[in-house]
Amino acid sequence: MRRALIAAALAVGCSHPPPPRSTLDTAPPRIASAFFGLDHAMPDETRWLCKDAPGRDGLPVTFTRRVVGAIDPGAFTVTTRSGARRHPSCATTRPANARAEGHTVLLLGELGGEPADPPVEVEVTGSLPLAGGAQGQGLRAPVIALADGPTLVLAIAVAPAAIASDCPRGTQQIVLAIWAGGVTLAPGVDEDTHRRGYRAITDAGEVVPRALGDLGDRDNYEHLCLDTGAPIRRVTFSAGLLVDPRGDRNPATAIEVSAAR
Repeated sequence: MRRALIAAALAVGCSHPPPPRSTLDTAPPRIASAFFGLDHAMPDETRWLCKDAPGRDGLPVTFTRRVVGAIDPGAFTVTTRSGARRHPSCATTRPANARAEGHTVLLLGELGGEPADPPVEVEVTGSLPLAGGAQGQGLRAPVIALADGPTLVLAIAVAPAAIASDCPRGTQQIVLAIWAGGVTLAPGVDEDTHRRGYRAITDAGEVVPRALGDLGDRDNYEHLCLDTGAPIRRVTFSAGLLVDPRGDRNPATAIEVSAAR
């Protein structure tokens, strides 16, 4: 009986390995971006994120470390152009809450409005536990304007075995490309053009992903499935191929890659 219990415990532990770590987990945490994605325009189908989400503002905040544990919406303070200080009514890591995700907290509520009084800064004014025993309290960042398109804000190299991904068999390395907000294909752009818009920069030159994974979830993560095990230094993406939930197209964008640990 004791052996059976030990075996069961080991099986459970093996089925839930810890999230992959990167060099970001050894650096002081920071807010990578705060993105004013929607102004009083969260769609009806987002009710599953938060019961009062429809019709509210949506402002994703991306941290360099994963957020762990329960999130108190009152821990976030959004300051508008007039100096008004507002708190979201809901804060969640959904929809980007898979084991390898969790860097982004979506703030929902009445957070300011264009053009009269938009949000201009987000600060963590309460407790927000982060991976590795870090604390988000005290972190702050300017808010990217509503009219701006999405940009790459983090990129993390991981081993294919470290995450659940639909990258094809034989993929040697995956880079998690993390955007400021949720992204989908721009009108008229097909999946192959989307794939070829990415470039992974190594010391030996550029690599185009063999495929892309984690598509269609309307979140801010995409998986670059690569045929090389060489260290990836930087990721670039061409302008105009993706849109945020408001329909703003991305500018040309690039980000340094954080190596796996």
